Amino acid sequence: MNGQVPDTLLAGLSDPDKAVRAEAMHGLAAIGRPAVPACIALLQDGDWKVRYRAAEALGLIGDGEAYAPLTAALGDGKDHVRYMAAKGLGLLGDPRAVTRLGAMQRDENEFVRRSAAGSLGKIGGEEAIGMLRAALRDEATEGVRAAIHAALHDAGADGA
Repeated sequence: MNGQVPDTLLAGLSDPDKAVRAEAMHGLAAIGRPAVPACIALLQDGDWKVRYRAAEALGLIGDGEAYAPLTAALGDGKDHVRYMAAKGLGLLGDPRAVTRLGAMQRDENEFVRRSAAGSLGKIGGEEAIGMLRAALRDEATEGVRAAIHAALHDAGADGA
């Protein structure tokens, strides 16, 4: 796929063994910036596990080029991919993601909502704090409420 990314790493993302997939993802993350184009392309793979690990690698690499592809992955049909895309956006720390992450507080999956809250807390700022407070008013799931409280604290909100 990319001359700077070994085929063995790319193939490892499709391995049936979860540990092999994790190792391949860490290998991509270790390559860093040169692996970004390959990881972005992998967000379109037919296997959700490959998309999940590609989103994870993009977040760990932390390159700004991943912003738009990770934002698009928030609309993935698989909750695991949405979770990791939300987490990756938090690792990027780009304040442009705040509105989309705030909208993810209404995702059907509680782990996606937790991840989005955590990312809002990492990004911080008044807009993120406002979205977290609004999400807290509407959230009924205790684990998500706890994640929102932690995110408010991380964002430096008074009274979190």
